Amino acid sequence: MNNNSFKELKPQIQAAIQQKMGLLTIQHGETGFTLLDGFFNFPIQDEISGSIVIGGPTVPMVAIIGNTSQRVFFFPLKALLPALTI
Repeated sequence: MNNNSFKELKPQIQAAIQQKMGLLTIQHGETGFTLLDGFFNFPIQDEISGSIVIGGPTVPMVAIIGNTSQRVFFFPLKALLPALTI
């Protein structure tokens, strides 16, 4: 298992997001974006129930927040850095 710190990957993540922003339409009306420090893990579940599921697979994500709208946008880490070993 590889340990990838956010601090070490931040420049690569920022560059990948800037590259993708030219392809996305979420920029409308924004004066810029701020990359939130750290990773977010989104769980993958086979079913929805009233129970809390602990453990299981997750998708590591990073997030940006629009400086104007305050909307939060999530990006799967592997979509930004496909060569990264997790």
